Amino acid sequence: MKARKVAELIDGEVLSAKDLIDKIEVNTAFAADLMSDVLAYVESEKNDLILITGITNPQIVRTAEMLDIPVVIVAQGKKVPIETIKLAEEKGIILINTKNLVFTTSGILYMNGIKPARLRIIGEDTSSNWKIYN
Repeated sequence: MKARKVAELIDGEVLSAKDLIDKIEVNTAFAADLMSDVLAYVESEKNDLILITGITNPQIVRTAEMLDIPVVIVAQGKKVPIETIKLAEEKGIILINTKNLVFTTSGILYMNGIKPARLRIIGEDTSSNWKIYN
């Protein structure tokens, strides 16, 4: 699904990287407010992930950058600081603001074909500390 369609579905306002809105394709999503959880669990090797959060500080952009996450949605109608918007623009990350709750945003996207993110979970496989879930 194109990032533009994501923004339309959640009645979102695109705050950064507007030139990429018709180019970026996303297929999975992960919702979290703890960026440490995103870093620990999200498998984003396909660069097709949406991060949904209620956090507004620049750390959401830094986290997205580290994992090559192209789209970040800030939910709950929170005002996103200009420093976060500028950083997202600089890094080429699409930042979308919506008045919907994180739960509602996740549900809307799921009902329209966005799948849960692939997660790395510590498993029983002795050859690796990580196991892909989903």
